[in-house]
Amino acid sequence: SRRSSRSAEWLLLPPARAPAPPEHRRPMPSMPLLRRPAQGRGGGRRAARRPQSGWADSALFGAATTLAFCGRALTTTFTTPGALCRSRVSQSASGGALRAAAPSAACRVPSSRGRRIGRRAGAVPGLGDQATFAFALAALSSVFNGTFPVCARLPAGPPLDPVLFNGLVCVGVFVSSLLLPVITGAPLVFTAGGLCGGVLFVFAALFSFIAIPRAGLATSQAVWSCSAILVAFAWGAFGPAEVAAQVADLALSLGALALLVVGALVIVNCDTIAARLGGSGAEQQADQQEEASDRTTGIASALAVGLFGGSVLVPFKFIPPEAAGLAAVPSFGLGALLAGIAVTLAYWKGIKGEKGLPSIAADNLGAGLLSGTVWNLGNVCSIIAQSPPYSLPYGIAYPILQCALFFGGLLGIYAFNEIRGGAVNVFWAGALALAGGIVGLSLYGPGAGA
Repeated sequence: SRRSSRSAEWLLLPPARAPAPPEHRRPMPSMPLLRRPAQGRGGGRRAARRPQSGWADSALFGAATTLAFCGRALTTTFTTPGALCRSRVSQSASGGALRAAAPSAACRVPSSRGRRIGRRAGAVPGLGDQATFAFALAALSSVFNGTFPVCARLPAGPPLDPVLFNGLVCVGVFVSSLLLPVITGAPLVFTAGGLCGGVLFVFAALFSFIAIPRAGLATSQAVWSCSAILVAFAWGAFGPAEVAAQVADLALSLGALALLVVGALVIVNCDTIAARLGGSGAEQQADQQEEASDRTTGIASALAVGLFGGSVLVPFKFIPPEAAGLAAVPSFGLGALLAGIAVTLAYWKGIKGEKGLPSIAADNLGAGLLSGTVWNLGNVCSIIAQSPPYSLPYGIAYPILQCALFFGGLLGIYAFNEIRGGAVNVFWAGALALAGGIVGLSLYGPGAGA
């Protein structure tokens, strides 16, 4: 009877848990992944289903796919060992396949994974250190910032009114900002700082459309690029404690800043400089004076573009740490949407006096949304570069972002054939000056000696 009772007790005991798999076999924490294409009948993989309802749908599909891949890269690249630790413990507490282990075991990172997410110190192997990776992100933000205006050339029909297109860009910024928490897993919170940043972005774009017809494209772009570089550096060197960082060498920093300004002026005016070197500058200057109207107002508007554009991410520095960084991007998108709607309606109803709503073709709609998405990708790169663990100072990160005209010039040379002849050599001389200014800021600018 005693043996039978023990057998009964043994049968009533809960089954023993299977031993935890070895560390290198444990699955990584869950993160948003793109679904693999389904298997076709012939054993091959079917291509992802794309919308077939027009150019705008295809553009939106491409933008969403780009965001998905970038979000996957963000969640993979910017996951630190500490975050993996917390993710593993939370998964085991919620009944997942992983067990809570000692801190030393739970925080251990497999070697194959460590090449992508960094080792215990948080460095980024393969790129030198965190500073190198931060500069790479700042340069990538400049690439996106210099290429998003190209989307306005994609529609085949007549060009859309610039202010209306700017409104569509704001909608694209808002939509891509809402997708970011879904892709990266960042919390969805509201911050006043993010909202203010979105409003500053809209006014920077608005004054650019006022400046161009009055002062000309080349002059306006040169003025607002230089003023944005100066404003961003001033915030980073002499602004409030939340924004500013100690300058390693003020004299050399100002020299690097001068190189950035000179490089921007040379790149924007490469055609004019080449023409003057070739002896045809007087005629071109006379033609530009005839085309320009109300030049003073145009230059003042371009200065306003630099003032607002160089201050776009300053409000992010006043956001509490738990809501800063990528968590504040949806608020930024909301601010851009609200201000964009207000500015567009005021222009359409007040200035133009139109009664109905504007008619927008599908290709223009897709181009505007895609342009806002591309710009926001650059914005996200700049935010990550300035956030922990990289923490690139504002006075360095944002002047680099304002060098986007270099990448716009590359597209003008090799994609649209707008810059030809001797102007190409002048362009590359300005590019060398920009590169020297960036290197000088990295060595002697705000936060360089930290």
